[in-house]
Amino acid sequence: MKSQLIPIVAVAVLMFAGCQETPSETAKDVADARDDAAQDVNEARQDADEVVADANNQVADAQQDYAETDAAASRKLTKAESEAMVKTANADFDVAKTAADGRYDIAKEKCGALSGVTKDACISTADATLAANQAAATANRDAALVSAEYHE
Repeated sequence: MKSQLIPIVAVAVLMFAGCQETPSETAKDVADARDDAAQDVNEARQDADEVVADANNQVADAQQDYAETDAAASRKLTKAESEAMVKTANADFDVAKTAADGRYDIAKEKCGALSGVTKDACISTADATLAANQAAATANRDAALVSAEYHE
């Protein structure tokens, strides 16, 4: 009976050992995740900067129109400012969401070197942090959208 148990235990140990990353693999995965996250955030910021610049140009055009014609231009300026606020809120949300996703990817890669309950706890913490970051980004965006809606 004992002789049959030894091969089973040996296979189980080998399977468990093969599933855990080495510290150097984890470090490489974390570095790759950081690079990916930084690139994604930079791209999101560039996109956001373009959206904000376009929105600001529209506000400048409306301001110029305002100087030329008073009442109608005032309504156009207010509308352009409100639309710029909406675009800015959405662009800021995209950057915050991309940054949160990047931090999440990095955190999950760090969990790769762990095993068992410690790994589960690490992943749960990363998941909870992602949810909190996404909720904060959504709340900030929604507050800015409400502000834009009531902009006068």
